Amino acid sequence: MNFFLLKEWLIYFHLKTDEHSLHSPFFFRFYKEHLKSGKNDAYIHSIETQRQKLLKSEQTIEVQDLGAGSKTLKSDKRKIKDIAKNSLSSPKFSLLLNQLIKQFHFKQIVELGTSLGVNTAYLADADTASKIYTFEGDENLIDIAKSTCAKYKNIQFIKGNINECLPHFLLDMASSIDLVYLDANHTYEATLNYFNQLLPHHHSGSIFIFDDIHWSSGMKQAWKKIKQHPEVKSTIDIFDAGFVFFNPDFEKQHYILNF
Repeated sequence: MNFFLLKEWLIYFHLKTDEHSLHSPFFFRFYKEHLKSGKNDAYIHSIETQRQKLLKSEQTIEVQDLGAGSKTLKSDKRKIKDIAKNSLSSPKFSLLLNQLIKQFHFKQIVELGTSLGVNTAYLADADTASKIYTFEGDENLIDIAKSTCAKYKNIQFIKGNINECLPHFLLDMASSIDLVYLDANHTYEATLNYFNQLLPHHHSGSIFIFDDIHWSSGMKQAWKKIKQHPEVKSTIDIFDAGFVFFNPDFEKQHYILNF
């Protein structure tokens, strides 16, 4: 049992609030329309079918961990169903990513950590005119993700160590980035490094999403550091992930919200 995560959950449970604590019209709508919308009927059937296949797959692959690794899976040889069970976001969260792209008309999306490609597919399905740039260091995982996302033509898979690939990618990035979803190397150093590299490419309407902000003391400290950055105006903590907003019209406010 991960006692650190359990303690963090108990703290979150006692601190989380709902729309009654939100005085900002933007964040009130954000909460009602996205975090508590109840749009379960909007789950994408074809992607959820892929999710179920992954959760049942007995295929074994060798995984190369370039980040903090898994707290539950210690062997490099793992069954796909075990990877899926321990790494896939909930359908509810996957749908949230999809709905944000639709709501805010995001076109340039960066995902760090493709894994099995379920969230990647949800990102790509939101708008076929958008472009998804997804980074993954493990060749076997990329092969599976490409199969998961086979029907989507708006995804560019970038294979290799993110520490090496991301700087080169950003040098060639001509436009601002609308949405960033970071679910890669869950360490303090890597998280802040990615944030600082991506920061010059945001605009006032961009949203950066950090997965597993309570995964370890290092991730908790990285999240605290990000919240303190002067260009970060508001944040939302839903325990599994943290959302960063840059709109200069927002008051400096950090919300802990039920999801």
